[in-house]
Amino acid sequence: MKPLATLVSAQNFSTRVGYDFTNSIEKLAAKKEVDALIVSTENGFSPLGAARAFLAADLGIPENEIVQLADRNRFDNPMVTLVALKSRRPDSLLRGLILAPGETSRCYSRFGIEMRTPPSRDFYYNVTYEAIAHACNAWKARRLGITHLSASGNFHRNIATCNAEALAHFCDEAIVSTIESFAFVGCCITVEHLEGIRRLNPEGNLTQHRPINLEREVEGEVEFIHLSWE
Repeated sequence: MKPLATLVSAQNFSTRVGYDFTNSIEKLAAKKEVDALIVSTENGFSPLGAARAFLAADLGIPENEIVQLADRNRFDNPMVTLVALKSRRPDSLLRGLILAPGETSRCYSRFGIEMRTPPSRDFYYNVTYEAIAHACNAWKARRLGITHLSASGNFHRNIATCNAEALAHFCDEAIVSTIESFAFVGCCITVEHLEGIRRLNPEGNLTQHRPINLEREVEGEVEFIHLSWE
């Protein structure tokens, strides 16, 4: 992972923030640079599509199950939902995979924002925060990787800032050190998109994390985390 910045929490815990747009998810996991992944439900020529075979083999989850869950969450689900897939293998490299919605998901339309316009901060901030919280609290993950949650080729620097703000607020609320590193991985993100993250520490926390309503649903070995702002 190439370093970008170090976020220092209110409790003086440090989290390295960086990126790796060269190595595959498999290589990052093998190098122990990522132990949990937050990935967009967008299939095909995408980070999920590229890593799907590895994710299925490493986590012990059938590839067709990952595809069905991703497509269902993207095309059919009107709710903002994180699909949490914990590893089913004791010796897996990754602790789990979170299929996160993005701007190509059906649920994004409820925010009244079209693609190719500045993204919804409420959406991206809260999706990221709850994904981080689940990976760390439920799976004890400490090295997170996140892909673009935008449409392919439509990543916006505001999304990266929302990702980093959510990370900073989660770490600020922790009473023990929880996250060693947070890496932007995959395609469609550039270093220029990440420049705003460097200013978070000097500027301080300009906003506070506002908890939202969460509803959890379990189907077999899959957990669905529904977010609502009502």
